[in-house]
Amino acid sequence: MAKSADAGGPQAGPIKGVPVGVSIATAPGAGGIVTARKAGELRDMGLDVDPRKVGVRAALQHLAKAVNIAFQTDYGENYLEAVYQAAVVRRGEVHIIHREYFGFGDSWFGQFGRLMRSMGLTLEGPDPASPEGQAAIRERGPSTIRGIFNLIGRKLDLTAEYEDKVPAYVEQMFDRLEGSGIIVGWSRDDWEIWTTRIGLDIRIAPRAADAEAG
Repeated sequence: MAKSADAGGPQAGPIKGVPVGVSIATAPGAGGIVTARKAGELRDMGLDVDPRKVGVRAALQHLAKAVNIAFQTDYGENYLEAVYQAAVVRRGEVHIIHREYFGFGDSWFGQFGRLMRSMGLTLEGPDPASPEGQAAIRERGPSTIRGIFNLIGRKLDLTAEYEDKVPAYVEQMFDRLEGSGIIVGWSRDDWEIWTTRIGLDIRIAPRAADAEAG
């Protein structure tokens, strides 16, 4: 992670008004370079994600904002940003959207489109929605046969699936965001994390007791 020290000048205040989905990058590029001053501003955010303290709606918004910060800067690198695009709040859940399925709606047609896209990816090679699978396809080229056999192996639990690792990666990302001070009040026990059956999008929702309290 690249950092640069700012020479002189007043220190910028906390950027608490940054909306969900707006990049925090300070230089052109996929992620941008986070300067020492910008890193300090991010640490000062202190987005509270405790649903019992700030309510479920505010906690969901803060989680989504923190995910977008992690994805759109080099600050808080994780195992997800290579294949996931953005986080939004919909129907009482945080939706983290996979790049390959970005733009598909929640309608029946959208779900059908996701299914067709998923089938197309499977024909490209093994585990094509994961960073490792995409790297292998770029290195070896597409392979329908390998993709089909890998799909069978994954569905029979003979081969590890990327989607099985995703909830742990999400928890690790929030652990790092809390350690950096971008979020506060994070607890793994407060949230359910899973992936969709079609499209590999991530869903985050409060556990039942917290949802009722919020």
